[in-house]
Amino acid sequence: MEDTFDETNDSPRRIQRALNEAKKKELEEKFGAKFGETNNDLPPEIESQWLNNVQEFEMQFENAKRISVREYVGNPSFTPLNEIPEEHLCGELDDVLKYLSDHNINVDFICEVPDKEAYRFVTEELMNHETDDIHIEGMTTNFIYEEFHPNDELDAKNFAEQFLWHLFDRHLEYAVGDFAKDEVCDHRGERITMEQMRTRIEHFYSRFATFSFSKHEVIDCTISGNYAVVRFNSNWSGLHAETMEQKIHRGESTLKMKKSPYGGFDVVQANVFGVEL
Repeated sequence: MEDTFDETNDSPRRIQRALNEAKKKELEEKFGAKFGETNNDLPPEIESQWLNNVQEFEMQFENAKRISVREYVGNPSFTPLNEIPEEHLCGELDDVLKYLSDHNINVDFICEVPDKEAYRFVTEELMNHETDDIHIEGMTTNFIYEEFHPNDELDAKNFAEQFLWHLFDRHLEYAVGDFAKDEVCDHRGERITMEQMRTRIEHFYSRFATFSFSKHEVIDCTISGNYAVVRFNSNWSGLHAETMEQKIHRGESTLKMKKSPYGGFDVVQANVFGVEL
């Protein structure tokens, strides 16, 4: 039989939890930090260490200067790209990424990027990028290539998937907010207002008591100027509100997207199989 731990009889842990709560109040008052409800499953010793890291970060951040990534990682000297034989480029790139990782800098590439471009980005462009001069044990700074060089196809797919997730999770405000503010079309392609789209989504929700399944797999994405068209294989089901009968829908969905002035893409028109918006 597994032993259970009763913290009520463990005075040191109760004292540590009290100290942790006092530390949280101090951080809130001094730095404006915000903490949610305490996770009682988290050992108080671990929480204490985490709070110490938070305090150290806030203290360093308050006085931190901006320096280049090159300075942050010790001003290394990397082999110029034009001096590396193509057959050695992959190994050189791995060595550079390992060096940065050893100095608490991680670089991620969401999409496939040629080794030549990845090496150029890491050893030239990223090295001149500014970052906060903050060094805390166990803390890493993470950079993503696509944040410097947006990938329209990736963004269009991601924001289209986000809309479908919001729609079938019944997040009305988010689903409506995914549409472009200056251009909204119904499933036939006719211009409508944002309020009319809201009404159409509300009507769609009223027809189903709940959605029991929703899966949408990207088929392809076509980019044309500021617009994109993303096609999905859609598979979703729900309980009809009046009959409580299970309705299953499988077919192709098409979302027309438009570049957002705030970054990413907004929905212009949503032809979702089995849904009339």
